Amino acid sequence: MFILRTWFWLRGQVLVRVEGEHPERLLNLALSRGIYLWDVRWQEGRLYFRVGSRGFFRLRPLVRAKGLRLRILAKGGLPFMLRRLRRRQALLLGGALFLCALYAWANCVWSLEIIGTRNEVQARELQALLVEKGVSRGVLKSRIDLSAIEHEVLARFLDLAWARAYFAGTKFTLEVVPKLLPPAAEEPVDLVARKSGVVLEVQVLAGTALVEKGATVRAGDVLIKGEQGGKPVPARGRVWARVWYEAYAEGPPEQVRVLRTGRTAEVHLIRVFQREFLLFGPKEPPFARYETETSVKTLLDWRNLRVPVEVINKVYLELKEERRHLTAEENAERLASEALAKLKQGLVEGAEIVKVDKRVLSSPEDNLTRVRVRIETVEDIAERGRVFGRRE
Repeated sequence: MFILRTWFWLRGQVLVRVEGEHPERLLNLALSRGIYLWDVRWQEGRLYFRVGSRGFFRLRPLVRAKGLRLRILAKGGLPFMLRRLRRRQALLLGGALFLCALYAWANCVWSLEIIGTRNEVQARELQALLVEKGVSRGVLKSRIDLSAIEHEVLARFLDLAWARAYFAGTKFTLEVVPKLLPPAAEEPVDLVARKSGVVLEVQVLAGTALVEKGATVRAGDVLIKGEQGGKPVPARGRVWARVWYEAYAEGPPEQVRVLRTGRTAEVHLIRVFQREFLLFGPKEPPFARYETETSVKTLLDWRNLRVPVEVINKVYLELKEERRHLTAEENAERLASEALAKLKQGLVEGAEIVKVDKRVLSSPEDNLTRVRVRIETVEDIAERGRVFGRRE
C-alpha cells in the first residue's frame, strides 16, 4: 500500500466529490475498467474518494454517462507541486540561493578552538601561528592545509609531543599534547609553622620533629627539620594545632536591604559576528538602580554547525533600598554573623572550627553596636620553609 500511494504521489492525485442519483454505480464502473480508487467514504449522501490524475481523466466519461456531477476538492502530488513552483519563480530562486548560501557557509570556518595547552602565553602564540597560516573565521576549509599546520606547530614548539588539526563541522580544532618532563629533584627544606598555636599532633613522614604535643609555637618556628640520619632531606609531614582567630565589627542598628520593586523592562537584540543590533526595547536601562537577567539563543546549533547569529533577551529589574531599624540584640547577631563569615573565608582548606565565642562590647544605650567574635580551629599549620643555602 505504501509503495502504491508513493507512486500516485509521484504521478499526482486528486480528492473528488460525486453528487447525483446512485453514485455507487460509478464505483462498479471504475473497478471494471481498472481505475484504482482509495479513501472511499460516504458523507451526508455524497461520495468522496481519491483517484490518480490519469485515472481522473478516464473517469470523466463515465460520470457524464451516468448523469453525475464530479467536483475536485483538493490536488496533491509532485506534478501539482512543480506547477505551483513554476508560477512562483521568485520563491524557487530564493530557495536555490538559500541552498547555495548554506552550502558555502558550511564549507567555511566560523569558530576556532585550541585544546591541550594550559599556558596562556603558548595559547596566544598558537593563535598567532594559525592566523599566520590563514586560519580565521570566514575562510574556506579548502584553503587550509591541516598537515602543514601540524608540522609547523611541532617544529616551532619543542615542548609539544603531538599535534592534530581537524575540522568538526564549521569549527577548526587544534589539539596538542605537551611533553612529559621528568619531575625535578626536591631540595632539602624545613617545615615551619604558618600560624601560632598549640600543637595537638605531629605526623612525620621525612625529617626530624622539633616539637611535640602540647608545645606552643609561633609563626615561623621550625616544626620538622629537613634532616634525617645526618643527611639533608626535604621534610614532609603534618602538624595539627589549635589556632585562634578574632574579628571585630561595629555598626548602627539599621539594616539596608536591596529588593526588587517588580518593575521590569525587556530588550531584544540580535548579535551578528559580535555586533549587536537593537530589535525593540529601550536603548538604555530605564532605572537608576537595577540588575540584569540575560538569555542568549542561537538560531542554528546542531552538532558542530553553528550560525554566527544570536538572539539576546535582556530583562532589566528595578531595585530599591529598604532600611529597617533593628533592636540591639538583632543588630549584634547580624554583626556577629558578618564577622564570623569573614573569619571563615580566611581559613585554610581542611581547618575545622571547634569553638565559636561571640561577645557584645557595647551597651544597649550606645548608638553603635560593637561585637567581637573569636573562633578556635584545628588545622595543619606546617608549610615549606626556606630551602637550605638559599636566601629569601
